[in-house]
Amino acid sequence: MTQRADVLVIGAGMAGLAAARQLADTGREVVVLEARDRLGGRTHTDTAFAGFPVEFGAEFIHGERAATWELVERYSLTTLPWRKNEESMVRLEDGAWLTMGEARNRPDFDLTRSWALPDIPAQPFEDWQSYLVRIGFSDEQLRYTARSFANACGESMRFLGAEALLELLYGMDGEEVAGHDYRILDGYGALVAALARDLDIRCNQAVTALDWSGSGVRIETAQGEMYHADAAVLTVPLGVLHAGAIRFAPALGARKQQALSGLRMGPVIKLVYRFREAILDPPITAIYSALNPPMWWSPSHGQETDAVVWTAFASGSWAMELLSRGEQAALEAGLTSLCRELARPDLDALDARLIDWPSDPYARGGYSFVLPGHHGARALLAEPTPPLYWAGEATEPEARAATVHGALVSGRRAAKEILTGLGSGG
Repeated sequence: MTQRADVLVIGAGMAGLAAARQLADTGREVVVLEARDRLGGRTHTDTAFAGFPVEFGAEFIHGERAATWELVERYSLTTLPWRKNEESMVRLEDGAWLTMGEARNRPDFDLTRSWALPDIPAQPFEDWQSYLVRIGFSDEQLRYTARSFANACGESMRFLGAEALLELLYGMDGEEVAGHDYRILDGYGALVAALARDLDIRCNQAVTALDWSGSGVRIETAQGEMYHADAAVLTVPLGVLHAGAIRFAPALGARKQQALSGLRMGPVIKLVYRFREAILDPPITAIYSALNPPMWWSPSHGQETDAVVWTAFASGSWAMELLSRGEQAALEAGLTSLCRELARPDLDALDARLIDWPSDPYARGGYSFVLPGHHGARALLAEPTPPLYWAGEATEPEARAATVHGALVSGRRAAKEILTGLGSGG
């Protein structure tokens, strides 16, 4: 039997929940179809690993102007800033071990943090590494960039489009590039639960076929369920679309295919360790390492817990090198790197977990980036194709893409587009 709704939302991540919440609040009958057995998508708050909220997925609120703050305040969630200059240690190329603030007194290093670049536009099809070489970055500065900026972007520099990253750095869409990062001490899971409250969400419903050839949309799931609605919001990650996990009838048009050809999901992993005791003295809660993994932070900082947890973050070639070892060897390699960086051969983890987003069938990567020569692909992906509407972090401009707040904004945008298209204003 085919089940009926006004709007179907595919995916119960942040974009899908934001869209469903806005549509439901206007009185629309909304059904959310989620492939997983949990909500949140690429946010995943775990409380079993250490007895407090540990993020296995998205972790931070980026900047003071993120749309997430409205929800943090509405639901009375508690946050903690990451004061990078005072709380982070950096291993410089010459071996110096300095706080971020001290390291930024060195102009060559500071340029890779301030991004006060000359006014030189990117060339067509230029990747980020080629651009930085062309404007005069040294090999040392390129290595700093690979360790920090590119790692945070989710892929190696040669795959990142220079035009798109210059838009991010210069905030060409009028938004401020993020200042401080903040952690939600309650976990993103608290925000997910609040958004999802009273919504009709069907878990374990992986969409496999979507027919938008006639009136409205008809959807079939891997579990054999059938759904029909006037419109649908598609929020599944790029990696799922690239894998062909959903059959579209008719096939997506040329503009959507062009968008998908210019966007990719970066390989992103986390290695999470629980230790017996503190491994660094306060106030240090983060490490910018010269080894692999290149980035570490402590999610137990600021929590009411005796547990000591450190998370390593790696993407691009950093992640792929670790994944090539297999799960247990990757965890051992991460711990060995930490021991070397801190000159602490005695460190031993009580427990460890590898979070492998590239192998997750409902993500197939961490978050989106734009390939060289494809600037504008995000806007193409975001274009409505009624009765099908598009949301998710990949559909947002560079200043919001690859973030939770970008996903939230995209879901709200798609909801407004549907309400307008169905004649309900918005």
